[in-house]
Amino acid sequence: MESRDKQLEQFVDSFQAIGRFMKRNQWSNQDATEITKTQWLILRFLWKHDGSTIGQLAERLEVRSSSMSQMIDRLELAGMVYREPDKYDARTRIVNLTEAGRETITRMKNAQVELLSGPFNELTLEEQVTLVEIMKKMTGYLKPQGK
Repeated sequence: MESRDKQLEQFVDSFQAIGRFMKRNQWSNQDATEITKTQWLILRFLWKHDGSTIGQLAERLEVRSSSMSQMIDRLELAGMVYREPDKYDARTRIVNLTEAGRETITRMKNAQVELLSGPFNELTLEEQVTLVEIMKKMTGYLKPQGK
């Protein structure tokens, strides 16, 4: 069991080192990031799930709907998103990416890929495939705290 604990500790250390590397290199470069990390998370979620409600976004980022509404206000003012009425429920607004929002998320995703491409390319193709498969598998086992 001690070996398993040691492996997990080494995994956590490596995972945190990658996170620090990404934070230090992506979020400190103001040319690549004209948005906050939270705004990035919202845009990235919309990139994958365009046409989401405030409630869906709030649930995903684990914030209150009122807080999410304020965040969307700022992104709307910046021209990154727009809201439209839901076809089925006039009380609900659907949030979509604008073209500027899509361009921003694409540019930032490319910057992320570029940051990790060097270290990732040091792995053999087999190691790359295995790493991605294991990370996807592990992500599938994650459950929100308290649920």
